[in-house]
Amino acid sequence: MSNNIIQSVGTIVKRENLASLENDTKCRALVLESLLPYPGYHGTTVPDMLEPESLFVVTKAIYSDEKIIRAIQKVKKKFTIPFDATPGIIFFKNNPVNIIRFKGLSYNMISEVVEHFTDAGIVFEKAKKTGSYESIIRISKFFRIRKIADNIYEDMDANEFFYLQVPIQIEWELFEEMTKNIRYNMETIIFDAAQTCVYDAKGLVDFVRIYDTGKDVDNLISIRNNYLAAYERL
Repeated sequence: MSNNIIQSVGTIVKRENLASLENDTKCRALVLESLLPYPGYHGTTVPDMLEPESLFVVTKAIYSDEKIIRAIQKVKKKFTIPFDATPGIIFFKNNPVNIIRFKGLSYNMISEVVEHFTDAGIVFEKAKKTGSYESIIRISKFFRIRKIADNIYEDMDANEFFYLQVPIQIEWELFEEMTKNIRYNMETIIFDAAQTCVYDAKGLVDFVRIYDTGKDVDNLISIRNNYLAAYERL
């Protein structure tokens, strides 16, 4: 980890509205998708998508991240189409359950990919119809982020994500209320926010992850300053 580039593992925490797939994918596993991937962002560049932004496939057992990551490595050797997959946890029927989150897969690919994961030893919940509900989602992943200003980083793999370093991580409900108040006070700046933490040599570094398709550093500095002021009032 250098002063300007962070490459490390960490987590993302956010709330999303989930439901089972309406598309007939022939998949035998329980697959959920986000109905509004970035609920705080209402820009014109998040259209109704013909293909999913993310898919969440629910596992039957609680697996370690290591087991899921090893399964991902095996499947990527067999499935020739590139995709991104990471382990995570969501709530389903008020209980925490393991998921594998997929990005870069079309609806018609998910069934074949799930079969490969089954061959790799991952057992999934059976498909069932699930109505819309809200869940906290915790994703474990590898980060590659680059500093673009003091305490502000951009994602090196997805240029719509930015990371604003903050002093601590707080309970999600408090963070969500804080974010709503900041949006209200900054109504000319539109963004969606999630909590992120990344490991470094000293422990964990906390960030607010911002989704914004524009790259306005002044706006990002202003958003961070508003978060810092809100943290100081806690």
